[in-house]
Amino acid sequence: MHLKRIEVSGFRGIKRLSLTLNELTVLVGENAWGKSSLLDALSIALSPDAQLYNFKFSDFHVDYATGHTKMTQLQIVLHWVEDYPGEYQLRKYRGFSPVWITDAEDRRHLYYQINSVVKDDKITTYRDFLNDKGELIPCDETEKLARHLMVLHPVVRIRDARRLRSEAHKENGQNGKERDERARIQRRLDNTCERLMTRPGHVSSGELKSSIKALRSLMDHYFAFTPHSREAKFDRSHFPDRAQYMTNPLDQLTQPQMTKQGRLILMGLLNAFIRARGPVELKRISRPLMILEDPEGRLHPTLLHQAWTFMASMPMQKILTTNSADLTTAVPLRSIRKLIRQPDRTYVYSMEQTRLSRDEERRVTFHVRLHRPSALFARVWLLVEGETEVWLFNEFARMSGYNLAAEGVQIIEFAQSGLKPLIKVARSLGIEWHLVADGDLAGKKYAETVRNLLGTDAERHRLTVLPNRDIEHFLFHNGYEPLFRRLANMPDNNPASPKKIIMRALKRHAKPDVALAMVEYTSEDHIDDIPLLLRWILKRVVAMSRGMV
Repeated sequence: MHLKRIEVSGFRGIKRLSLTLNELTVLVGENAWGKSSLLDALSIALSPDAQLYNFKFSDFHVDYATGHTKMTQLQIVLHWVEDYPGEYQLRKYRGFSPVWITDAEDRRHLYYQINSVVKDDKITTYRDFLNDKGELIPCDETEKLARHLMVLHPVVRIRDARRLRSEAHKENGQNGKERDERARIQRRLDNTCERLMTRPGHVSSGELKSSIKALRSLMDHYFAFTPHSREAKFDRSHFPDRAQYMTNPLDQLTQPQMTKQGRLILMGLLNAFIRARGPVELKRISRPLMILEDPEGRLHPTLLHQAWTFMASMPMQKILTTNSADLTTAVPLRSIRKLIRQPDRTYVYSMEQTRLSRDEERRVTFHVRLHRPSALFARVWLLVEGETEVWLFNEFARMSGYNLAAEGVQIIEFAQSGLKPLIKVARSLGIEWHLVADGDLAGKKYAETVRNLLGTDAERHRLTVLPNRDIEHFLFHNGYEPLFRRLANMPDNNPASPKKIIMRALKRHAKPDVALAMVEYTSEDHIDDIPLLLRWILKRVVAMSRGMV
């Protein structure tokens, strides 16, 4: 069984939010947009210690849009679904028989709701199971089932992957001898991690092997890598990211090509994972939900990719939060969920319902995700045809007093990647966009493509078509003729046509050099000569980024 969806309302930084989860869910979003509150809600609903949380007044959302009004009700709803038909018959799930909901495909679902209300300056919390219409299911053992759900699917939250060691927790195991043995193993692992950090040359291969063996022992005790089923030949093909015969990810630590530094990172991540369970022993029947928050801290991109490859292979549902452009290139595009906070709710955008052809996905991956990975974090894309426009708009924006990077505006050259797939991605991820097209035949085709995709949007909101055949001709006719004549080595009295002058300038100089010359020419004493149309484009995309359009 896996968590399919979580809905939160009135809780801390979230007014309303609904999020669909996959086996891997990657959350991106700006600060104060609800990521931490969402993870807190999950941690409360699925606490590893199986304790029912007592909500406080500070847990209720304050609606600053309506004048600091504190909400008097909060809700957390978890929607669970079977991994495969018939899973509900497993012994560990039999207690839920009164609250299972069966869909048209004979697959079972669970809807678990936590509802907390403030009345007469007192907080009252109700825990219930719901049917598919949101109605309460009468059940005398709701709290017992809620605790059992926590035991089966506890949240293991690694808050900071930079810490490769953490303070020891007391464990409440029943067998004192086993507890002491695990504590001894944990100390050995901690010691090796510390020596690898401080004196890596002094850690022998024997000590490393011993620590990997200790790590395997702890992982096998707390988190089983084998399927939670008695069948030896259990069919796992229904899991999208799991192979039929997947290798234990711990085996990566024994690979000869793995460096000591790489082993340190991976051992540290797993050590932090074990510690993150808190002062409790998870049951063997538990299948944890792992939350990994911002693992990019202090990790070199190479080691970050190595660590993530390792963690991604762990057979459990995972939620990752990140601000790393490098890390988002390593995860499937459809696993990314972008959170955008608006006054009425926090909206979740993803590519899950957007279909890209194989060629479109290849283009987006190569031209955007690999070459401009930070583009997925942008608020606005300014789509331009060529490299010259990229240089010019960035520099003209700076001269006009705008910092496009700080405004969340990313300039993307779309000629190589194609226009339609970029617009599909932008719309799916909640990214505003505006296109600047040349006035030639190709530019007019791009403009027509945009017009066909406008829907209810105003054309001026999404499209600007230059009145000349390209950016060079537009600037030539708007104050930059002296520069082009100088680049073409043509005097003012030469009656050559603008096209001939521009072609000769581009023949004598590469396009990037011409773009830099335009920037230098403008910055010297011609900032006021930046054409009004280009100023308007910059003003519009900045306004879009600030939510003013």
